[in-house]
Amino acid sequence: QNLIQGMQQSNPGLHTKSNPKNISVNGIQGRSVDLASTSPVQRNGQQTAERDWLVTLPRQQGSLLYLVFIAPENDFGKLRSTYQHMLNSLRFQ
Repeated sequence: QNLIQGMQQSNPGLHTKSNPKNISVNGIQGRSVDLASTSPVQRNGQQTAERDWLVTLPRQQGSLLYLVFIAPENDFGKLRSTYQHMLNSLRFQ
């Protein structure tokens, strides 16, 4: 929750689209939440909506690893499986 609040301070338009969910990444239990914002990318001179997928994983000594997968709202559904493959390719030492 603190991470999301920090992200919102630097991007005031950022808001959650779902409640955080449990997620397992190669045996590590983490949390996942969908976020939405206005993208800095423009189409035809207009700002567009973007979707962000935040995944957090606990690390050693209380630290946190987080990944944010970002795409235009209209394209996110097509890219979600690619993001999932990227996430599944993480290896921890």
